[in-house]
Amino acid sequence: MSRFKEIWDEEVERINFALDEFISTKREAAHHMGPIHDQYYDNIKEYIMRGGKRLRPLAFIVAHKAVKREIEVNHLYRAACSLEILHNGSLLHDDLIDHDETRRGGPTFHARYREWYREQFGAKPEKAADFGMTLAILGGDSLINLGSEAINASELKPEVGMKLLDFYQKGFSDLVEGVLLEMTMINNPDVDEDTYLEMVYRKTATLFQKALQMGATVAEASDAQLEAFSEFGIKVGQAFQMQDDILGSFGDEDVTGKSAAGDIKEAKKTMLLIKALQKSTLEQKAKLESLLGKEDLSDEEVDEVRAVFRESGALKATEDIRDNLLREAQEALKTTEPPLNPEYLEFLIALSEFLTTRAF
Repeated sequence: MSRFKEIWDEEVERINFALDEFISTKREAAHHMGPIHDQYYDNIKEYIMRGGKRLRPLAFIVAHKAVKREIEVNHLYRAACSLEILHNGSLLHDDLIDHDETRRGGPTFHARYREWYREQFGAKPEKAADFGMTLAILGGDSLINLGSEAINASELKPEVGMKLLDFYQKGFSDLVEGVLLEMTMINNPDVDEDTYLEMVYRKTATLFQKALQMGATVAEASDAQLEAFSEFGIKVGQAFQMQDDILGSFGDEDVTGKSAAGDIKEAKKTMLLIKALQKSTLEQKAKLESLLGKEDLSDEEVDEVRAVFRESGALKATEDIRDNLLREAQEALKTTEPPLNPEYLEFLIALSEFLTTRAF
């Protein structure tokens, strides 16, 4: 019988403990500078600890145990948290870029500090907003730096620590380049499947891939195993994003908690749209071009776009690409040498299916 949920729950509990402990040490180190610094690190910790699936540190730990079940590192879970800290730093900046007010049921970092500054000093809205923006930039920067500090503080062998820092830096670089690519794709009429997959790799898949590689590296994985984890991470991440695209246009809003019309109204360059433009008739293409990105798009017009996605074969094509990526990812892990620990291989296979078939 699968121990999927049991392993997930056990590992996430350990990950959360390591996260809390590490960020608390940073607060203690800054305590002598006064209550503003205490509050700053309290707010950073609260932002991280209020939620999240912990997929990246989970991938790190499970990849390690799939190669070497015994843990021979004093602070393996601290090292595993590095990419989770980086991810949350990027979220602080994403919230600011997107002007979001809430994240995981609480205020975003810039919204929290905007309101704090307004209440503390009676500041005008513009000045309070500038303060909130500044603190969100600082908070994201702090977390990106803290992620690398977590690796340095994990008491790894020097050569292993250097390899992990290299993965970390490449992951951060990919993330920035992926966001930049996504932003410029919006106004590019010639975006193709390869450009989309490159963007998704850098923006979405890279930290999952790097987490798997980092955990396996600490466990002294073979070159073949490292390559298998890399392929698995990239392809599961890409398949995950395609499922997200599908939910973004066809999902149940009561289940996803997100609009199922947002991507269509924004004319977002999803695989659905790319395939629809490739496969649609002239009449269908004209309809897409007249509706996508239109201000005040009605519910009926959104349904017309969905109908083109279905009838042109774009939805089926996207599902097929997603499913092929998933099969290739799983096959890479199943056939690598030396074979992975069966229990943790089974967990990773189940995790990949969960991420790419979810309804939320």
